[in-house]
Amino acid sequence: MAKVINFNPGKNVKAGIFEKYMKDNDLNFFQRRDTHDEKDSVAFITAIPAGSHRLVAAVITDNSMYTLLRIHLGVAPAGPARKTFIRFLEQLNAAHSIFKYSIAEDDNTFLDICVTTRPESFDPEIIRTSLNLIIFHLKDNYEDIARRLSKPGDASDGFEL
Repeated sequence: MAKVINFNPGKNVKAGIFEKYMKDNDLNFFQRRDTHDEKDSVAFITAIPAGSHRLVAAVITDNSMYTLLRIHLGVAPAGPARKTFIRFLEQLNAAHSIFKYSIAEDDNTFLDICVTTRPESFDPEIIRTSLNLIIFHLKDNYEDIARRLSKPGDASDGFEL
């Protein structure tokens, strides 16, 4: 039988590791937002290129073994177009296993990557590589996604994750 290793969440050490990595590598395009919640969550917000658009992106760290990269794509369509849009997202999810597309209850549409690691093994280079994969993917795919949204994402319109 496999040995069970307990995971006891404590302080969010990943935020400090990620912040140090950014400083050491002159990556000054993230804004830190502490949420002061029970998971000690910290979001690092930036904007990324996606074709002719700039989208709000976040690296969300907390005291769990998960780190979430979340990109706001825009607002999902309503009415008859919504069913077609959901099928389109399902096809994207099936074709790109690292990315997960979803629609929130408020109709905002997101692209997520979830990275799992024990806090003491957290590697910011994995986050950076994942962000590069997202940027590369959206360069080729976002225009097709944007034309199906009722409102494409825009980092300059004040959207907050």
